[in-house]
Amino acid sequence: MSDKIKNRFQATCLGAAIGEAIGMPAEEMKPEQVATAFGNIDGFRDRPEAEDFSPVAAGHSARQTEAMMSVLAAATPLPDLQEFAFTIKQALNKYPEKWPKSTTFAWPPFPDGGHYTFSFAIPAARLLKEGRVSVPDLITWMQSLTPSSVVWQQSIWLYLRLLDYLYGIEKQDFDPDEFLENATKFILEAERHFPGDYKIRRRMQVTEPMIDEPLEAIAKSCGGVSKLAEDMITFVGAVFHRHHDDFKAAVTAAANLGGASEASCFYLGSLFGALGGKESLPEDWLQGYKERARVEAALSTFEERAGKTA
Repeated sequence: MSDKIKNRFQATCLGAAIGEAIGMPAEEMKPEQVATAFGNIDGFRDRPEAEDFSPVAAGHSARQTEAMMSVLAAATPLPDLQEFAFTIKQALNKYPEKWPKSTTFAWPPFPDGGHYTFSFAIPAARLLKEGRVSVPDLITWMQSLTPSSVVWQQSIWLYLRLLDYLYGIEKQDFDPDEFLENATKFILEAERHFPGDYKIRRRMQVTEPMIDEPLEAIAKSCGGVSKLAEDMITFVGAVFHRHHDDFKAAVTAAANLGGASEASCFYLGSLFGALGGKESLPEDWLQGYKERARVEAALSTFEERAGKTA
């Protein structure tokens, strides 16, 4: 096992959790509502009581991180859907304030287009980079996660392959335009492996000509950063393209645009960890994140159970 890949994998998870903690207070707000409530989000803030949300103290993360830790707990070494469903229901029962008050878990546990279960890709990307699973292995595994939608499968494949790509390059060699080219290549791969839907590619094609426009315009083109898989993954890619050299700039830009900000900031944080390792995580945010010990304990348990070299 490569210590470098282990470092980047763990930074992927910690970066994601910290990112979500920054974006959490703005969830489902419009940009003007974010400005009224917080002025400008530039660090951890309390989530206030709202019609569909319970208050959560600053420095804590929410459902995205709980889903990620449930994925890690269900990974042996690839995540098992049945075990994930059981584990995430336990997390909902233990931390109900982290989910919208209206949350229920129907089967399969992929609500809202699956955006908060994209973290199924995180351990899979590590195993692929380490050569412990092959592309055919991953396709077979993903086909076994039924019933799941084609757009969910394509989203997982795109995110998985982007993480695998970032694990394989050095930060100083990152080219944002190459990142976009790879995203297009990976969604075409996803359509070949999981045919029958083109929502993600269509959204990417609409957004790519806007890549240098203000992020507010890109957010609007993605449904106001909607929770749909195609909007989420496209918006995150555009922000990372813009701010790939500045974790704080990327995450706060997404947080202040609201929408599905828990998810957008979670996935942005994960990309920074995948590219730069733990050294890329802002030290003050890492120290101020209140649930760091929980995430690190989940990572330690994963390493003991599933992270050992086969």
